[in-house]
Amino acid sequence: MVLDALLGNPRAVLSSVQIAALLAATGLLLYPVVAYAENVAYTEGLVALALALLLLTASNFLGLLIDAGFVPFLGSSLFVRSVINLGASVAGTVGIYYFAGQFIDTSRDEFAPYETEHEGGFEDVDDD
Repeated sequence: MVLDALLGNPRAVLSSVQIAALLAATGLLLYPVVAYAENVAYTEGLVALALALLLLTASNFLGLLIDAGFVPFLGSSLFVRSVINLGASVAGTVGIYYFAGQFIDTSRDEFAPYETEHEGGFEDVDDD
């Protein structure tokens, strides 16, 4: 029954492949956190990014089920998927903040160039 619904709709086949790829990416992202937690930096960021991928997977899976008619009480998948995608966006933003948070300075009122004592840069490279 589910296999017939998938094979009869090319969009469903594509969604199934996307769901499998998202699950694989989530697993690959979480594996080092679980297996080598003591050696992994930014554990919270990796977990939040994995949660974002998992929510995207859930959104696609639920949308696939709704569109195939297996969850008739939800009607349209647009609202449900939008809410889950919002959660994925928030989780992704939190994950990225864990990585970039130490480089963000919110104490200043204006954007000023970052000053370092290091001299050189791209403009000082010799064009031999």
